[in-house]
Amino acid sequence: MRDVVARHAPDARIARVAEPTADLSPGAPSHYGMMRYHLGWVDEAFELAQSPTGKRLRPLLAILAAEACGADGSRALPIAIALELLHNFTLIHDDIEDGDTHRHHRPTVWKVWGEAQGINAGDGMHVLSTLALLELVDSGVSPALVTDLASRFARTSLIVTEGQHLDLEFVGLADVTPEAYLDMIARKSAALISCATAMGAQVADASSETVAAMADFGFALGLGFQVRDDILGIWGDAARTGKPTSDLARRKKTLPTLVALSGSEGADRLSIASLLASPDPSPKMVEKARDAIDRSGARQHCELLVAKHSENARRHLGVLPDGEARNALGDLVTYLASRDA
Repeated sequence: MRDVVARHAPDARIARVAEPTADLSPGAPSHYGMMRYHLGWVDEAFELAQSPTGKRLRPLLAILAAEACGADGSRALPIAIALELLHNFTLIHDDIEDGDTHRHHRPTVWKVWGEAQGINAGDGMHVLSTLALLELVDSGVSPALVTDLASRFARTSLIVTEGQHLDLEFVGLADVTPEAYLDMIARKSAALISCATAMGAQVADASSETVAAMADFGFALGLGFQVRDDILGIWGDAARTGKPTSDLARRKKTLPTLVALSGSEGADRLSIASLLASPDPSPKMVEKARDAIDRSGARQHCELLVAKHSENARRHLGVLPDGEARNALGDLVTYLASRDA
């Protein structure tokens, strides 16, 4: 991924770009510096650093899916890089839209350089994700297959923006049902994970039936992954999750809160509703709402939902032949269903 960013950064290309226009500046290194900062490669001064990064789940899934379908994992590398860059583009923009000031124990891009530059850095990373995907042609993948993969990638990108639209829309709605929330995370989170596993199978020249099964595997895995994230957002250890403030303190309408709100009555329902309606909830309000959610059984409901989606994901692995990659995908399902960060 570092190589892809470097290949498309101005320093590597300015001579070729500058030929028709002598007035071009030497590039915009800090533009790419912000991207490298978000990815954990440099610090705020753009000096080399080893900062915490994400799980790299989507690239891992694409490579394992390709291997499970009989291809060398390296064939899926451009897909893996494209997926990770696309995912991180969404994170840069999500941080701005949600007002999140920290990610992985560091200030977010917009918090350091401002919202406008954060938007621009995210936009640039989105373009880089497409350029990374198109490098499949240089890897010997046929133009027809690259077109099919690029189409799936673009459609998924659009679905992710639908999910983010709904997430933002929910902020201003007083009544959001658990069902509406699950539809939103299916678009915002599960769709991209489904894309990763489907594209891995596609680039391995798997049958259409296998590609469909791998897409379903990723979708089920993605739903379970996000519901587990919601559980950690309320009950997780901040030192492990990297989020200094719980989802409750941020008044986020996540699944446990919505399940509790829909099933509670009286004082408990009032505690949760008051928290969500408050512009600046006090620690006592947060504590009362968490106690109400605990009493509602919402955590147990969400844990069962994670187990259900995890089992569904494992079922779709039945189309794959036995092998190390298939076993690794099964192990990943188990890990993601019980993770604490």
